[in-house]
Amino acid sequence: MEDGVAAKAPPRNLGGSLPVPNVQDLAARIIDDDDQLITVLDRYLRPDVVVSSSSSSSVEDAAAAITDDDSSWSVPVVDLGRLLLDPDELVRKEEAGKLRSACEDWGFFQVVNHGVPAKVMDAMKDDLNRFFKLPLQEKLAVAQEAGGVEGYGQAFVVSEEQRLDYSDMYFLFTQPPEYRNLNLWPSSNPSTFRDSMERYSVEVQRVATDLLRVMAKNLGLSSEAEKRLLTRVAAAQSMRMNYYPACPESHADKVLGLSPHSDAVGLTLLLQVTTTSPGLQIRRQGRWVPVAPLPGALIANVGDVVEVLTNGKYKSVEHRAVVSASHERVSMAAFHTARFDDDAYGPLQEMMLDGGEQPRYRTMSVEDYVKLVFSSKLDGKKHHGRHEDQSLPLTPLINH
Repeated sequence: MEDGVAAKAPPRNLGGSLPVPNVQDLAARIIDDDDQLITVLDRYLRPDVVVSSSSSSSVEDAAAAITDDDSSWSVPVVDLGRLLLDPDELVRKEEAGKLRSACEDWGFFQVVNHGVPAKVMDAMKDDLNRFFKLPLQEKLAVAQEAGGVEGYGQAFVVSEEQRLDYSDMYFLFTQPPEYRNLNLWPSSNPSTFRDSMERYSVEVQRVATDLLRVMAKNLGLSSEAEKRLLTRVAAAQSMRMNYYPACPESHADKVLGLSPHSDAVGLTLLLQVTTTSPGLQIRRQGRWVPVAPLPGALIANVGDVVEVLTNGKYKSVEHRAVVSASHERVSMAAFHTARFDDDAYGPLQEMMLDGGEQPRYRTMSVEDYVKLVFSSKLDGKKHHGRHEDQSLPLTPLINH
């Protein structure tokens, strides 16, 4: 994709989700009666999931959750101001080392001093909270269209038998502007939503680009390879806004707000809109580690696309969302990836030259990859495994 060339709008038929009940509406009507709860929540209950146990488990799908305050389980913190602007080169190098370690070891880190104005973040939070508090019929004015992923509704529901996530979501393509389907953006309620989204979207894309430049430099990539990585990771942006209702205490540890998965994008920046109930957990050393957001921070995680481009040097890590018995939770994930008219995802040739490494992932067209993701249920890193199929031809990206 050459600079200055208008982007082709994303396909509208990326693979819609099967219709399921609105969870916010369902939660509002639940009576705390055990027999009724089991009936109403049947498709949400997951007997194999351990949400709060501190005991170890050898069962893969029931990995124990960390519940103590051991600092060794704390997600790394990267100070973007120190990383980019500190006058002392040693300070900048130290922060770059933290970023590299976070990408190689954790796959997650919190970004502080990122430069997104507090008023921009607060306006986005306020408008998103106002949107989710609207009556259901008003929210349905921007509901997903048949076969599409944009709008208010659900995602990744592909069968009548699968277990459901205890959440609703609102998904929009935000960057470049040509990608936007404004019919699915609120125009009057909240009246400031479009302006808030525009400002927040631009700021967060800038943060993603700044981080990715240093991530590329940490790999020793040439300026040309760095440009290709940025094109494939930060040229386009979408937002997934999540609403997790409180769940009755008797069943809150038996449901998940969001199933275990890795992000099928380049880089994600998560904003915790409500602060009363942290819910993000990441999988590390067979345990589920809760992430307590720092005030004003953005939570960043490496996506599958960056793992593929770096041939596994940077890690895309499985994570999930749990729910609270007492508080609702709202979060907003900004996904950064390639434009739809880019050609393909695959390991960068420069990653092969270091030590004569062989590519671990095959190349797949951007559009085919996105369709694969949206037509599958969230299930760990299984969709990511399509890139690792050794029976398929492996082609590093060389001249794209």
